[in-house]
Amino acid sequence: MTWLNRILLALFITAAIAFLPSYEHMGSEDLDRVRAERDALREGNEALAREIDLLQAEVEALHVDPDDPGSKDRVDRELARIAREDLNMIMPGELVFEVHRPNSQSSENGRQ
Repeated sequence: MTWLNRILLALFITAAIAFLPSYEHMGSEDLDRVRAERDALREGNEALAREIDLLQAEVEALHVDPDDPGSKDRVDRELARIAREDLNMIMPGELVFEVHRPNSQSSENGRQ
């Protein structure tokens, strides 16, 4: 029986060597795909971390400290900035001017 075991072992090793390159290539493609996905997720996490930092700074800017007399003015200025930039609001009595810039292609064609 030992010679039969040796022959079976040799056949198993031969089959493994014969089919290993085809499976290795498939694993390599999967590994590349997973690595690319991991890198994209890391970049997304870094962008979200930067956004969280900005939002935390905005929350701190809106915090009113009762012991600091200037904090109320600072908060009012920050609220006005948010209303103008994020909500496109204006103060009573202000005028809004819309500036339309020509397309860069049409201005280049007009010069030639």
